[in-house]
Amino acid sequence: MKQKMISEINGDKSYISVEIELQYQPDLIHLLKKEIKYEGQRFYYNSKNHQLEMCGIGYVLQARYSHLKYDETYEYWQNVKEQLEKRVFHGGQHHLKFFGGFQFSEHALTNEWKDYGMSHFVLPKFLVTIEDNTCYVTYTEQSKHFDINEMDEFLNQLESNKIVMEEKEQEIMSNKDIQSEEWKDLVTKVVNLMNDSVALQKVVLSRRRNIIFKNKIDIEDALQRSLNINESSYLILFESGSSQFISQTPEQLCQIDNGKLYTNAIAGTILRTHDEQENQKLKETLLNDSKNLFEHRYVVDSIIHDIQSFTKNLNYEKKPTILTNTHLYHLYTNIQADLLSENVLEIVNQLHPTPALGGFPKLEAIKFIENEEFGTRGFYGAPIGYMDLDNNGEFVVSIRSMLVKDNMATLYSGCGVVKDSNADSEFEETDLKFKPMLKALGVM
Repeated sequence: MKQKMISEINGDKSYISVEIELQYQPDLIHLLKKEIKYEGQRFYYNSKNHQLEMCGIGYVLQARYSHLKYDETYEYWQNVKEQLEKRVFHGGQHHLKFFGGFQFSEHALTNEWKDYGMSHFVLPKFLVTIEDNTCYVTYTEQSKHFDINEMDEFLNQLESNKIVMEEKEQEIMSNKDIQSEEWKDLVTKVVNLMNDSVALQKVVLSRRRNIIFKNKIDIEDALQRSLNINESSYLILFESGSSQFISQTPEQLCQIDNGKLYTNAIAGTILRTHDEQENQKLKETLLNDSKNLFEHRYVVDSIIHDIQSFTKNLNYEKKPTILTNTHLYHLYTNIQADLLSENVLEIVNQLHPTPALGGFPKLEAIKFIENEEFGTRGFYGAPIGYMDLDNNGEFVVSIRSMLVKDNMATLYSGCGVVKDSNADSEFEETDLKFKPMLKALGVM
């Protein structure tokens, strides 16, 4: 196989990418553990339906900008594709992905998020993809540095015996909310503004919690705990330098597949219990609750408004259904349309942020968040995902998330504030939304 690969490579372009199919499926969390030498240059992605799992090791290229650059990032990827020589040694398509995301807004690039920039996408040296129960390994490198022996070494690492992943008890030095009382005051301020007939009808406010451990946080253990929970959610790790961002989010921003756009609205939340009879009542309550239906309708209407200019044949259900997660129920509406544009990131830019993460009207809500909210959201609530070689891709809304640096984790959560919101109730809702990352850290 090695000789065949070498003989088929011309080397006339700037980058070479070769791909083979494996006859087994490696454990990708174990792979992250093994490839610790690449820490700071790794990503992990597991789709909501678990049909696509992938792990990127090492970054051949990084497109990082100090501003939100949707068009420039898309053009960058198109240029890379033109300079890419592809070879596939199996019967299917090439699985290379350009992975990354954009910060929530351009309000400020604070020190805690400086490793990422405002826009940050990466091309992996090694990409292991498990899709529809088949595993592929993709090796990509600059032509002048391409060495097929590097791929051999990586494959040997994959085939070697699994390392033993032993969870260690982590001693917590500090676990506290950041500006909790001030946050409640801000909720009250928003409610008063809305009741004074200001244009704002909904604002999503986020808050943070800091947890400091005695020792460095083991990010692979955190991912494994999240997988074990088996939420109906995406699971994402994106590393850059000394920073590690994790999101276990139920919310898709959009998927583009062969000229079709798939997106959805998720807004409106209620706590799930361990009593199934009680849960049936809770679901009925959520489906008929005026505040949650009001919030959900705004999200649906906003998405439809945002996509109308570049889609046709729009299709969606007029009444929401229930999306079930381990601890929560959400109101959910699926939306589909045919696309008039091939630019994945143009669509991402148009859709972000939905009212579920920003508010309504969109511009007024974002302005309020940037002027009044404490701290910078960074990747919290922001679009993260990938583009492939055929202009397909998928992006999620990275809620239920945390930023990890060494022994400190900053957790993020948020809630939609409308004119009949109550500060204490909204605070409790955001507490619930910390749970996935608390579980990932082994705190609960």
